[in-house]
Amino acid sequence: MTFSFGRKRGRVLTGLATVALAATLAGTATGTALADGPTPSAGPRLKAVETPERSGAASGTVYNTPFFFVVDGVERDGSLFMYAPDRAGNFGPRDKIFDGDDIGDFKYLKAAAQVDHDKNGYADATYYWTFAGDLSYTYTNAQGNVKTRQIGGGWQTYAKVVSPGNLGGARESDILAVDKAGALWIYLARPDGTVTPRVRVGAGWGGYTQLAGQGDLTGDGRADLVAKDKAGVLWLYQGTGNAKAPFAARKKVGAGWNTYNYLHSSGDVDRDGTADLLARAGNGTLYIYQGTGKESAPFAKPVKARGNFGSYRLIF
Repeated sequence: MTFSFGRKRGRVLTGLATVALAATLAGTATGTALADGPTPSAGPRLKAVETPERSGAASGTVYNTPFFFVVDGVERDGSLFMYAPDRAGNFGPRDKIFDGDDIGDFKYLKAAAQVDHDKNGYADATYYWTFAGDLSYTYTNAQGNVKTRQIGGGWQTYAKVVSPGNLGGARESDILAVDKAGALWIYLARPDGTVTPRVRVGAGWGGYTQLAGQGDLTGDGRADLVAKDKAGVLWLYQGTGNAKAPFAARKKVGAGWNTYNYLHSSGDVDRDGTADLLARAGNGTLYIYQGTGKESAPFAKPVKARGNFGSYRLIF
């Protein structure tokens, strides 16, 4: 089965430029991205380090936490809504981009992640995973044309996938995947959106119900991750920059996070250079946890986002 849909990110509020994105996802993969098949305040800015796996990665000053022009919500019927940050640490009103009855709607989408591969501080591409296990990569080329590249299939073997940023030392936003046995795998991303063979970097990750991360939470210039366990405890995994051991030992952020049924990091919502966290409560209220840049207390007191986010099965 093959399906396709157009995707527009309409006007961006508060004077930001209009962003348009068209994506085509295939229900049948053209290759495989799995190494072994489908078995199971501004923070510091670092220089990108070129790695053998990603030769050709550019060097220079990079932004370690992106600002995304929009946050997208997908409803169960496949309808897509867009929210633009209001430049004051919150979101403006939602814009409906697609109805659920559009041809090739978003009901086929299992997960998605905006990424900033060139580390200029803004999203330049999006990874899409379908329920069928296919991964595609939508980007804008040098001529300003939106293109989609099929990366591969077999991703249905994973229970969770996330792209929290540069984990291995180059600029590109790498991919983490947790398989159904709880093993954690890393895929290093190349500038063209393709990925290197997977490497196993941990076990026991099946105990987490939510993973979220998009940039630097602790002020050291490296991408970090937070994970919520089944007891509602939130843990911080600080990035190391080493692809073979991408995280330091976990540190407890706090308990009581089972109040939230969805965690998502959309980068730097308030544009202070530090990654923020979005957390949705059971009544649909979305809270914005602004990042502090402090390892000991990575989040400030939450602020309510405007609107109700309870209808979304997926936020990206």
